Amino acid sequence: MRILLVTSRPPWPPRRGDQARTAGLAARLVERHHLAVVSVHPAGFPAAAPPAGVTVVNVATGRLAQALAVAAHPALPAQVAMHSLPLLRAQVGRTAAEFRPDVVLLVLSRLGSLLPTLRGLPVVVDFIDSLALNMRQRASRQPLLAPFLRLEARRMEAWDRRVLQRVVGGVVVSQRDREAMASADPSLAQRLAVVPFGVPVGERPPTPRPQRGVVLLSGNLGYFPTVDGARWFARQVWPRIRAAAPLAVWWLAGARPPRSLRKLGRLPGVSVTANPPDLAPLLAAATVAVAPLRSGSGTPIKVLEAMAAGVPVVTTPWAAAGLDDVPAEAVAVAADAETFAACVARLLADPALAHRQAVAAWEWLRATHALPSASAAFEEILVQAARR
Repeated sequence: MRILLVTSRPPWPPRRGDQARTAGLAARLVERHHLAVVSVHPAGFPAAAPPAGVTVVNVATGRLAQALAVAAHPALPAQVAMHSLPLLRAQVGRTAAEFRPDVVLLVLSRLGSLLPTLRGLPVVVDFIDSLALNMRQRASRQPLLAPFLRLEARRMEAWDRRVLQRVVGGVVVSQRDREAMASADPSLAQRLAVVPFGVPVGERPPTPRPQRGVVLLSGNLGYFPTVDGARWFARQVWPRIRAAAPLAVWWLAGARPPRSLRKLGRLPGVSVTANPPDLAPLLAAATVAVAPLRSGSGTPIKVLEAMAAGVPVVTTPWAAAGLDDVPAEAVAVAADAETFAACVARLLADPALAHRQAVAAWEWLRATHALPSASAAFEEILVQAARR
């Protein structure tokens, strides 16, 4: 089967959620199918070589080109308008004509303006999550931007419905996102499949961890829900943890930390590692992982990565809502600062409890989020779409 994959940024290196999901899927597809990739490549955005056998065409763009695109399409959501690029449409048209795909996969609905270019081809959209849900929740955290965010949420909600009605089908990572996208039109739920975010999961359950007293917050530190959650954790939770466990340390590690998070490194017991080449050593040294997210959408990948590494996780009800059918014993969920701090302190002080939670998380993760099974489920959706 010949698959054309179109992305709004290069999937490699996979530093953000959509990149990691796409890179994991592409690694399976290229083993079994012919794969061509067209990616928007914003100026200054890192790009790495793809796996062997993958043909990639990067369409260079910059802030000026995207600003002009937004100005040319004032009625579209900003996310969509800035990707409505003539050069991208032309390149996708050329690649489709030359490659002759059996099916096309668009990663994120912001690329939906390409649908006229792809007329006559079966198209699947990986929405990943509900951006409208994300924007609405973010508006409650950013009062100054709230009017724009609420407008963008309304426009994205309408855009996603329009796109979903024009393609073979769509995919999201969790039931919460499926329900959010189909809330205005329940019939759309039948056009949306849930394929969990896949991560590598070891064949053996985790072993007890060394108790170093390390609390880790990892992932994309430039993502607003992570920034907002980290600042709340620093103000409300970390002082309580230090009072209960004076020797504990808090590591923040990940891509694109803004200045507000870098400054947290001045706090007692806190260190910030920007753009580590590999999170594995940091996860291996962690005693507890935290995901203090109070907004966002989709599945919090930082939670899945920590679970896969055998690190017990404490998170919020909002983040846990993106973990479909996760058992209570697999993750500690805390709705307020006092409870959150108590959960972290308890796991720091009780290695047996921490190990039991880590094993329960590994069992759930292996059954629901293992990369091979998630990629196979997505592949089957593409195969069925190509047959229509």
